[in-house]
Amino acid sequence: MKLFIFHFYQETILWLQDEDKTFERKVNERAISSIFYNLIEDILKESKKDYSYIEYIAFINGPGSFTSLRFFLTFIKALSVSYPEIKMIPLNILEVMAFSLDGENDIVMGGSRKFLKYFHHAKYFKSNTEFTLIKEIEVTPYDKVSKLNPLYIGVEPDFDIKSYTPTLNDMKNISEYKIKNKLIEDIISLTPYYYKSFRETI
Repeated sequence: MKLFIFHFYQETILWLQDEDKTFERKVNERAISSIFYNLIEDILKESKKDYSYIEYIAFINGPGSFTSLRFFLTFIKALSVSYPEIKMIPLNILEVMAFSLDGENDIVMGGSRKFLKYFHHAKYFKSNTEFTLIKEIEVTPYDKVSKLNPLYIGVEPDFDIKSYTPTLNDMKNISEYKIKNKLIEDIISLTPYYYKSFRETI
């Protein structure tokens, strides 16, 4: 059994995959911490299993809302203590997006309209055998991003974009790739870094 947690600002999607069955919960709630535990318990109850059956948990660990990411990190760290046999796989949202495409692609994340002058931007290359970060995630101003025609998630800006919608397959595919290639990062690595770099720039 595998649990996938996709979180982007107010949107949270949970997928619990148990062999050929998939259980999903999707909410748009700013105060996710007040309902998250109930969502987890509800989805486990529907599957008629508990945490001990989970093989791994893949979750978004940045960039994004610092408060929400910190909450998810606390949940994951606590769960890893209680169930050390569960693999914890942190994923940054841009690499999940990039893994859904072939070739070389610019991947961009924006937040609320207040922050549309700046974006998180990275470049990746993906083929059947390779997935490579070409350009590290950095905060990039509007004038540069508007010329990229990137794959994009966030509040839509006023330039051409390919809008990204998260899927279970995207989360699963990159998780399996990371496990296979032993690319699982430290689960405390992303949350403060992305928040700090963005705030310092704007």
